[in-house]
Amino acid sequence: MESLRVMLVVFGILALETSTPALAKPTGIPSYIHICKKSDPNVENCIKHSIEDLRPQLVKGIPELNVPALEPLVLPEVVVSRGSNTANFKAVGKNVKVFGAGSFEIQDIKADLDKNIFKAVITIPKLYFDADYEVDAKILVLPLKGRGPMTANATNVKGDIEMKGSIVEKDGEKYLKFTNTNLKVDIANYRVHLDGLFGGDKVLGEATNAALNEGSRDFIQALTPVIEKTTGDILMKIGNQITETFTYDQLFPEN
Repeated sequence: MESLRVMLVVFGILALETSTPALAKPTGIPSYIHICKKSDPNVENCIKHSIEDLRPQLVKGIPELNVPALEPLVLPEVVVSRGSNTANFKAVGKNVKVFGAGSFEIQDIKADLDKNIFKAVITIPKLYFDADYEVDAKILVLPLKGRGPMTANATNVKGDIEMKGSIVEKDGEKYLKFTNTNLKVDIANYRVHLDGLFGGDKVLGEATNAALNEGSRDFIQALTPVIEKTTGDILMKIGNQITETFTYDQLFPEN
C-alpha cells in the first residue's frame, strides 16, 4: 500500500491542483516549476516534461509546497481499516520508509482542462520499504495477527489514476479543488516479511510469511480494493494540499 503513495505526490505535481481553499494569498510560481498554458496544443507533453524536469526537487522534497521527499518517502503513520468478502483488514504502519520512489516513470498523461479531469499512468520498477506494523486481519482464509518490524519489496508497480475537480472561488480568486479520485493498481510481484506474528510464535510466523509470499497473486487481488481506496483517499488529500498557494489562472494561464 505505502509503495503506491508516491503516485499521489507525482500526480499532485502533475496537475498542480489546489487544495481546499483555506488559502494564503497567492504567491509567485517557483522558478523550478514550468507552467503549461491552456492554449498549448501539446499541453499534455508540456505537463509530462515539467514533471521530469522537477524530478530532482521531488527526490529531495519541496517543503514550501508540502511535498515530501521521495528518497526515502517517510510516512509517520498510516492506518487502514477495511472489510470485504475476501479481506477484513485492520492495520497500522508506523515509521514507514519507502525507497525507490524517485525512479517513477510517466507512461501517459491526459488533461481535460475544460472539464478539470486529469488522468495519468505511472509505473515504478522497484520499491523497498520497512516499517513497524500492527495488524489484525483475515485475508482469504489466512489470519494475520501481530506487531513488530516488517520489510517488503514490490516490483513493476503500476497506477492508473483519474482525478476530477471543480472550480471554487475564494476571496475573488479561482482555485481547482479535487472532488473525486479513481485509482486502479497493479503490482506484478512482491515479497514481504513480518516479524512478531502471533506473539512471536516462530512456527506460525514462518508458515504465515511463506503463505503470504507463495500465494502472492491471490493476496494481491484480495487486497487490491484496500490498496486502491486507501491510496486514492491519500492521493486526493495530497493533491489538494500541494498547490494551495496558487490560483487556477497562475497554474494554467490562457496564454
